[in-house]
Amino acid sequence: MATRSWIVPGPARHDVEGVDALRVQLVAGSVSVHGHDSDHVHVEVAEVTGNPLEISVEGTRLSIGYPTLGWDGWARRLGSYSSSDVASLTVHVPHGTTVHVATATADATVSDVAEDLTLMTASAALRVLRCRGAATLRSASGTVEVSDHVGPVRVSTAAARTEVTGELPRTEVTSVAGSISVTTTAHSAMADLATVSGAMRVQLPAGTGLSMTARTVTGQVRVDGVDRRPGGLTPTTVEDRGDGAVCFLTTRSVAGSLDVVRGALGTSA
Repeated sequence: MATRSWIVPGPARHDVEGVDALRVQLVAGSVSVHGHDSDHVHVEVAEVTGNPLEISVEGTRLSIGYPTLGWDGWARRLGSYSSSDVASLTVHVPHGTTVHVATATADATVSDVAEDLTLMTASAALRVLRCRGAATLRSASGTVEVSDHVGPVRVSTAAARTEVTGELPRTEVTSVAGSISVTTTAHSAMADLATVSGAMRVQLPAGTGLSMTARTVTGQVRVDGVDRRPGGLTPTTVEDRGDGAVCFLTTRSVAGSLDVVRGALGTSA
């Protein structure tokens, strides 16, 4: 398979055609990926400090990163990797491009992409805006924000704050100590949330039925402002399906509280 590559030691611009997958690997700095209506990829590198970047094309996949680091196993080394390499870049891709970004401390933003995406970081902020498809995000300590998303979302964090909004048919969030906030406009949905000590909040459209099992050791469990926890270690179960669509919600925590609100977005019941 033919491969094309460019070494980028400083600010530069590149246009690449025939790409339907993007892979970015950074240490420090920032990366923004935006969907656009053109059929080519436009890469704009604003800053490179330390080792130069490499831009390479293999088949229909465009890769941007550091060739000396390698791709295999890079994500597993994010938390322990230390380097002075800094790069800041913006990439415009066709809307139907799959996106995979891995960083150590570089903030990452992806917007207006209509295919599956994966973002991973050790301690940077991750943002996904107005995207469609399956979104997978992993962070140790950086905040995670998914806004106006259409499609399933999976998030795994250690201490990061997580906020997810949109039309979410399925949401899975696992966190050790970070707070979790999920707001969905989908009347029929499934959500699975787990935390040790972070507070959890789930907001649903008014009139949505609820089938919930919440397990906690010391955390509070409230539904529409009413304390529903039976006491002790007995799981809190709510079966209020009504005649319409239902949200199937499962939560687990040690000390984290849970609030479920059904009502107009931005209000509490």
